[in-house]
Amino acid sequence: MPGPGPRPPARGSAPPRPIEWSRSGYSDSVCILRLLLIAALLPAAAVAQGQLLSYSLKPAVQAGSGYPQVYLVADADFRKVTLDCERGDGESASFSAGSTKRGKKLTFDLKQPTGELSWSCEAKGFYGTGDEEFFDLSFRFTAFLGGALAIEVPREEIDLDAQMLVAKADREVSAAHITITTPDGPVFDADVDPGPNEAGEELLLEWTGGHKEILQLDVTLTDKWGFYSFENIYPWSLEIPHEDLLFDTGSHDIRAEEQAKVDKAYKDIDEVAARYSKFVEVRLYIAGYTDTVGDRASNNGLSERRAKSIAAALRARGFGGPVYYQGFGEDSLEVATDDNVDEIRNRRALYVLASRPPAGASFPRGSWKKL
Repeated sequence: MPGPGPRPPARGSAPPRPIEWSRSGYSDSVCILRLLLIAALLPAAAVAQGQLLSYSLKPAVQAGSGYPQVYLVADADFRKVTLDCERGDGESASFSAGSTKRGKKLTFDLKQPTGELSWSCEAKGFYGTGDEEFFDLSFRFTAFLGGALAIEVPREEIDLDAQMLVAKADREVSAAHITITTPDGPVFDADVDPGPNEAGEELLLEWTGGHKEILQLDVTLTDKWGFYSFENIYPWSLEIPHEDLLFDTGSHDIRAEEQAKVDKAYKDIDEVAARYSKFVEVRLYIAGYTDTVGDRASNNGLSERRAKSIAAALRARGFGGPVYYQGFGEDSLEVATDDNVDEIRNRRALYVLASRPPAGASFPRGSWKKL
């Protein structure tokens, strides 16, 4: 989810929650440098007055949210304060503030195009009556103005058994963090080494622990400016064993004598949902299938109507989570057959509990309908 800002706090930790912009966040990256006035460098009167300037920076800003900023703090009373800056591309910016009391903070926006640019600045705090009496402070820095960090974590590149995944970002990544949640709670929550990388390069990220039944896998990438993005991945799904309902030919109505099968399936579903819903949203997916007797379009329609009937029966029995259904007809056969073959093993339904739509050969389409 992208932006400047620190990595989101680990689950259960005390740091405040970061501000998010479409899975992004930002908090000021402040680099503070304080230059103290050396007594020998100023007239005796100036030293007695303790005339000083200090500065801090907001060097990275998301485009559309303002510009990089310089903050000047007066550590003495000044008649006037000026700031003159030059960008790495040759453009310059000048600012001036009038009478400035000790402790006042001055804020200056450094407008720049998107991207990374160097800046060279000189601040002056004028005291006394003449322009020759001033405290001079020079500093250099690099500022960034740009979009949120865009990342990609291809689901097909996640290998839970090998404990590794592949990620990409549109800028160089300086830090990566992985959090793994199982039915026992968060079991891995640590920074992982992204290694040397460039924008768009594949990052191989690994974790340890040999954890089974991973419910949620959170990946956070951060660039050198503090912009971060994260992906929440839900690899867990569980097929519930059950006895298939028997329907009359061409019908999707559940017969009264089949209700015991619905009750047994609901009991098993409810037990699993109660265990896992403490950590993730548990959804129920009902997939319907047919044999190859009849035309493909009719089989698709019939399997979907039967899947919807089963979903409605489990909802009526008491399942309170989100319920989805879909018919796949003869598009995913349990047993490969020729056309117009009456194969009972192909007339089936799958009951799957998962946090996100299940994937694999048994689910050739993703067009689930919510009950």
